[in-house]
Amino acid sequence: MNSRPEAGGIFPVAILDSPDVQAFLIDAVQEFLGETGGQARGFLWAITQVGSGELRNWASGSSKACEIDGVQRQFADGPARAAVAGGEFIHIPDAAVDRRWPGFSAAVASQGIGSVLSVPMTVEEASAAFSLYGACPHAFTSADVVAAIAFTRRLTKVCQLLLELGRKAGAGTGQTLLSVIELAVWTLIREFGLTNESAMRYLQAVVHDMASRFPAVPTAGTGTALPAAEEHGRKDSLLDSTDDYP
Repeated sequence: MNSRPEAGGIFPVAILDSPDVQAFLIDAVQEFLGETGGQARGFLWAITQVGSGELRNWASGSSKACEIDGVQRQFADGPARAAVAGGEFIHIPDAAVDRRWPGFSAAVASQGIGSVLSVPMTVEEASAAFSLYGACPHAFTSADVVAAIAFTRRLTKVCQLLLELGRKAGAGTGQTLLSVIELAVWTLIREFGLTNESAMRYLQAVVHDMASRFPAVPTAGTGTALPAAEEHGRKDSLLDSTDDYP
């Protein structure tokens, strides 16, 4: 990434590179794997940025997962690139006999991976893939595939909302960010089970992190502050109703 990226591409990368978002992604994926039994089955995971001619790990569950995900950088094509290019999930049921990407599949198989599942995750111009790695062939059931697709869509939605929040803050209009914040908080509560308070703290931390790294985003000291949900009478209503937003 350039030291001074163009404004159009600054926020998608900033959001996913933020330490707060990294922590949120890790927690969200770990919870997802716990709910679907992926942890018990030893699934590894990674989120990979897919750029023009390059791959970069954005987040992963372990150093081994990051290492295995990095194998794709050695080859011109692979499941992460194909998922993003086609806009559909890619499933390698048995890496040992895969012929679509024989080099990649042989390389991950040599590291003890039997199955691969990659799902596209694109936030505007920032393209990525959420990948799961199973130790045995045919590790992923049809239910696993459906769950991974639904989960990735939720992650994409939250990142899009955070992008919108960051862009609104970056506009420097001094206007209240209430509508965007409430929508982001509501989504975090509905999709990931956060409390209203924890969702607000998370969003505040994300915007604060982006503001510290990109001065165009105003902080509370420069005239634009994130409102507390309690100040607007929304402390309980976001938890009690999902009818306020589409």
